Amino acid sequence: MQGVPVELWDAAARLVATATTDDGGRVEVLAEGLACGKYQMTWHLGGFIAKVSATVSLDAERRYHLPVVASGHSAVVYLGA
Repeated sequence: MQGVPVELWDAAARLVATATTDDGGRVEVLAEGLACGKYQMTWHLGGFIAKVSATVSLDAERRYHLPVVASGHSAVVYLGA
């Protein structure tokens, strides 16, 4: 889904990064060089499910792929490959 605003918040509720999904529904790079710890990602979808948030624990230096699968009545976030 193109044009979805995405936010990344740290454990102290500070906004770390923002982006908007591209025409493929992806954000290629949201933030780099993050310290290990807990972060909250929020996708502003609009519609019935206006917002989806997931708290994640970053524990290693790697790339994380967090897809959101959403329909008109449900949404799920998972750790992708």
